[in-house]
This record gives sequence, structure tokens and C-alpha cells, in this order.
Amino acid sequence: MEPFELKVDTNTTFIKIIRFIGTLALGFFIGILTIKYRYEGTIDWMNAFIGIVCSLSFAFFPGTAKKQSLKISQDGISQNSFWGRQKQYDWSKIKAVEVKKNRIELTKSIGSTERIKLPIHTEDQVKNLKNYLQQLTDSKEIVYKQ
Repeated sequence: MEPFELKVDTNTTFIKIIRFIGTLALGFFIGILTIKYRYEGTIDWMNAFIGIVCSLSFAFFPGTAKKQSLKISQDGISQNSFWGRQKQYDWSKIKAVEVKKNRIELTKSIGSTERIKLPIHTEDQVKNLKNYLQQLTDSKEIVYKQ
């Protein structure tokens, strides 16, 4: 069975709106700074810096969000977080799998539950994930909760 990889899709409408808002806010702050400097001659650089940095974070957000990914294979689950940390989950220690809203819940054989937050995703990606997990859990003899 081929590994399944869930990556952030930056072509969604949601991401495009965030990028547009960031670009719009950046233009707004630069315009306000220009007008204020032209008519008053002074600029509050602390507020200007905060506004520009916040708008830039929205404008370039999708690029940094691409670092998040989730890879599921026969060996286990590998998760790359936003900050570059990587977590591994082994199938031999997992008793049940369930997909809820924005996360995958893994019930371990000792009874504890581990939650894996999904990266930014679309509904189609979640459907594909659920189908893949159903097939994989059948072959591994792990309970798949619906």
C-alpha cells in the first residue's frame, strides 16, 4: 500500500483570502504612513512597525504553513509540525484510530489517547484520509471508529 501524505493546500479560497487581506493591510499601512509623514511630518515608528509586520505575516502565511504535513504508511504515522518538529507513531502500539473534526485520535494499547492535529486541509483531503485509514486498519487489524 502506498503511503498517504496530507500537506497544506495553499490554493484554497481560505488561503487566498488571508493572503489578500495581508496585502491589502500592507498597502493600507504604507498609505497611512505616507499621508501622515506628508502632512504631519512625524511618524510613530513603533505602531508602524507592528502594523507592517502583522500585515506581512498574513501576506506570507501560506508559505510558512507548507511546512506542516502528515505522512501515513505501513510503518506508522509521521507528523511534521509548523516549527519543524517531527513526531513518529508506531502501529504496533495503537489499538484504535478515529478521525474527528481537525484531528486523528489514536487509542494506544495501554488505554491512553494521543491526538494528532491535522494541517490545514480541504474536505476532499479528509475523505481520502478516512478511506486510506479504513483500508490500512483492516490490514493491520486495528479498530477504525467512525
